[in-house]
Amino acid sequence: MQRPSLHVRTLFLSLTAFFFLLCLVFWFFIRQTEGLLVEDAQGQATSTLELVLWLMREAPDRPGLADGAAPAAQPEPPQRVTLEGLPDWAADMGRHLGARITYIAGGRVLADTEVPGRDTAELEDHAGRPEVVAALASGFGTDVRHSRTTGRQTVYAAMRADNLPGLPDGVLRVAVPYHAVTRDLARFRGVILGALGIVLLFGGFLSLLPARSLTGTIKELTLALKALGDGDYKRRLYLSDREFSGLAEAYNAMAERVGKNVAAIEGQRNRHAAVLDGLDEGLAVLCPDGRIASHNAPLARLAGPGELCGRLPIETPLGPAVHAEVAAMLHDPQAKTATRRFTITGDRDVEANLAPFTDQDGRRRLILTLRDVTGQSRMEANIRDFVREASHRLRTPLTKIAGYLDMARGTLSRDPARAGTAIDAAMRFSREMDDAVADLMAMAAARFSASMDRPPRTDVRRILENALREAAVRRPDAEPPRLTVQGDGDFTAEVEPNGLGRVFVLCLERTAASGDDRPVVLSRRDEGLGIEFPGASDLASPAAARGCGEGTGLAADFLSAYGGRLAPGENGALLVCLPLAPASGSEPA
Repeated sequence: MQRPSLHVRTLFLSLTAFFFLLCLVFWFFIRQTEGLLVEDAQGQATSTLELVLWLMREAPDRPGLADGAAPAAQPEPPQRVTLEGLPDWAADMGRHLGARITYIAGGRVLADTEVPGRDTAELEDHAGRPEVVAALASGFGTDVRHSRTTGRQTVYAAMRADNLPGLPDGVLRVAVPYHAVTRDLARFRGVILGALGIVLLFGGFLSLLPARSLTGTIKELTLALKALGDGDYKRRLYLSDREFSGLAEAYNAMAERVGKNVAAIEGQRNRHAAVLDGLDEGLAVLCPDGRIASHNAPLARLAGPGELCGRLPIETPLGPAVHAEVAAMLHDPQAKTATRRFTITGDRDVEANLAPFTDQDGRRRLILTLRDVTGQSRMEANIRDFVREASHRLRTPLTKIAGYLDMARGTLSRDPARAGTAIDAAMRFSREMDDAVADLMAMAAARFSASMDRPPRTDVRRILENALREAAVRRPDAEPPRLTVQGDGDFTAEVEPNGLGRVFVLCLERTAASGDDRPVVLSRRDEGLGIEFPGASDLASPAAARGCGEGTGLAADFLSAYGGRLAPGENGALLVCLPLAPASGSEPA
């Protein structure tokens, strides 16, 4: 929305000032006038009250008895107002005087002009009315308020009424409507409001005159400042008015200095941003409340998609562990720089360095540095697993080989036949050791290649054919399995080829040992590639696999590293499933 012009703002301020000033005058005048009118209404009510009280005390209830035209005979004593006739008398008198007359005794209303005589008993106690209280205390009282009986604004006047013939002592009250006061006030308000409008218009016209001379200067200054804000530091301000010449010189000097400083700051900012974005570590500056104030590009890549600025670490992929460490360091003024390791979303291991510092306002902040150590952690885990498994798998055959060789050396001179048997056993266990080394190398290759961005593309059909030939060599006494390929085209998967060949050899040895003469079937399935090995379904059961030799657990572990699996097939066959590799040249999913 465009800001109003100087003319409009000056007019608005002037009119507002005049308006509030005249409202104050208007309020003061109306209050004074209203007070005078109320006093006049109260005086009228008091006069009416005195007249009614005199009539009740001195005059008869019928006007004809008070005009001196009584008969010549001795007249009867004049009849005064009685308690029974008081309601009717008050109603007649109220109509003649144009006022509401009420007689109150002991808080109870005995007569009221506006209420029929039989209904006065239902009226509430009037002893607490302000004018009644004042009349009982001092003999006279007035009040202005909203009537609960008639529902109108009313002026009340009350006077204590004692020693009235035939009536109990009480209070006589006269109520005069307030409409006369409001009518006069409305007329005065109209006059004042008209004068207020004239003054406002005249004041607004006068306020525009001095503002017109400033319009050109303000416009030129506004355009210059806008250009400065838009980055135009070469624009200069030239003002002809003597009063503004100093302002123009100050602006020109400021624009020149700002231009130089901004250029220097931009250069430094670009250098710092390039340095921070070129780091391998993610870097973030955290506010005193733990929210991320700024960060570099590597942190955004490490944390993944989503906004980071203005969020707590727990609201980002950094997770609750980083958030808890940040909160603890921010709330502990004695905490020093610390280095921790966390696992964040996506099973990534990061090494976090938290360095606290104090800003210019004395508030504690943090610099958080994150380094992705997922590859290092996985490599360490793979090395530990490889060493542990190698120690376990190689210790037994090495011990057996050493024992048989010792036996052969001890019996070679005296029992050559027994020595030859020991050497044959050592050779057999050396082959088992060779198989164990092959299994270990296959699993190591699987673990290391699976951690790569993209494992090598392997022709599964070629690897299977090589495994069939190797199985035939390893088991010359058994009938070699046959291969049936269903479908045309390439059978390619992203898997380490040597380890896959070792898995196929294990499955083929189990097929040969089962005596099942069905062929091995290679086909495409909904989930990818499928290879059926007849008679080898026991490899799909972990318990059965553990009971069939140390190397049989290789198949499930190796395939799971690449998203594959072992499953029981039909008629006792083993189904090996591998995800199909994407088309050549496409990006991995």
